[in-house]
Amino acid sequence: MDRPLENMQNAGLIFLFSVWLQGQMSDLIILKKNPNLITDFVANPEKVPEAFGKLRASYWEKQFGDVKLEFLSAFSPDLTTEELQELEHILHVRNMIGHAHVSLGRDYMLYRPAGERKEKAVVAALKLKPVEGQSHPLMVKLEFWRPEVFKNISDQIGHLDQVCFARLARTMGVPHGRIR
Repeated sequence: MDRPLENMQNAGLIFLFSVWLQGQMSDLIILKKNPNLITDFVANPEKVPEAFGKLRASYWEKQFGDVKLEFLSAFSPDLTTEELQELEHILHVRNMIGHAHVSLGRDYMLYRPAGERKEKAVVAALKLKPVEGQSHPLMVKLEFWRPEVFKNISDQIGHLDQVCFARLARTMGVPHGRIR
């Protein structure tokens, strides 16, 4: 496969999996804030109770960053440092994909953080190091075709899903598969 196409496909996968993580975070928030909904929610895997469905739909209108902040507010004491870093990393990668300059003529996308504050947050979350001949203003090269780059973000997504969200669901008595 040619690299520009692979880069775009991998970016799309990462983006969609971040949407999936956002949905799981939303469900966990709803259940944490409304424990009275858990019994009905768990009782029938074929149907989403109306009260839960209305709350879930309201979360579809929110941005990933807003859901992440609410998730942290609800679950922060239950999250490891690694999980907090993974959430922050995925937030920035998702935003970078959504605002990247894309071309089929090259095997990378370019992202320019909007402002100094955003630039500092991206550099910190992605642990970016200065490179020789770095552009000013900063441009971040997104190379999702690189196996190590794609594997790193995939591993983070997998860890949040299979370890973190599974653990949080279990503590509330909700089968993880019900929110996946």
